[in-house]
Amino acid sequence: MVYRLNSQQTLAEAIIATAQAEVAAAITALDALSEQEAVHEVRKHCKKMRALLRLIRADHKALYRLENAHYRTLANRLSTNRDLVSIHDAFAAIAAPTDFPRAHAFIIGHSDRLGDRAALGPVGALLLQGAGRIPAWPLARLRWKQSKHGLLSTYRHACTLKTAAISRKSAEALHTYRKRTKDHWYHCRLLQERYPPLAERCAPLEALAQALGDWRDLHLLCTLLRAEGEAMSDELTPLLDAAGQRQATLFHQIKRLGAELFPTGKFALLEGHK
Repeated sequence: MVYRLNSQQTLAEAIIATAQAEVAAAITALDALSEQEAVHEVRKHCKKMRALLRLIRADHKALYRLENAHYRTLANRLSTNRDLVSIHDAFAAIAAPTDFPRAHAFIIGHSDRLGDRAALGPVGALLLQGAGRIPAWPLARLRWKQSKHGLLSTYRHACTLKTAAISRKSAEALHTYRKRTKDHWYHCRLLQERYPPLAERCAPLEALAQALGDWRDLHLLCTLLRAEGEAMSDELTPLLDAAGQRQATLFHQIKRLGAELFPTGKFALLEGHK
């Protein structure tokens, strides 16, 4: 499924068609994929739904509040599962199991706390509830120029958060910056057919979001390892060193990509496009 608004339709038609496709894909993932894969896919589709809604937020505040809260609640039900997977993946990226057997056993044991498939049942019901409301979304007065307003709003927000995240270098600031970067990436994907210059931003935005995500996953791993330091024995220090080195590399990439995508000072995104 292509996450892109059809510029041959009205904006209202394109928004509704895309929303229906995203929810349908999430429901299919619940039925067709393993639990771990289903959690990942459903959370991804919820993020894409929330970005879609944020594109029209200024003109449909009540709709945004209702539906954004719905998909945020839905995704939060799966956040613990996803964090456990992220911690496991972060460990695998910096260490071979044979090099750190105690840490590896601990991480595997920690990952075994993932819930069973029955826990996904309420998620399916929430997706069906959301799907039932989409055809009645009150979007008749939407015009394509309003999508540009939404795009520029999230772009400016990401610019502001970039400055704070790079200067503070805190997990919270970088995580917030990542969320708004992903929103802008999703908006560029949605609008690239209507505004072709956005297409060239998609790949570097995806790379920035990935680097920010990997940095956060390592932060979660280090937090867990420090909390269980006694169990790690002599493995803790070299593991934290490896994680720190990887985070430093990622932070350099984050700074470089952020400077290119969200430059300081005035930057005319889509200047001349209606």
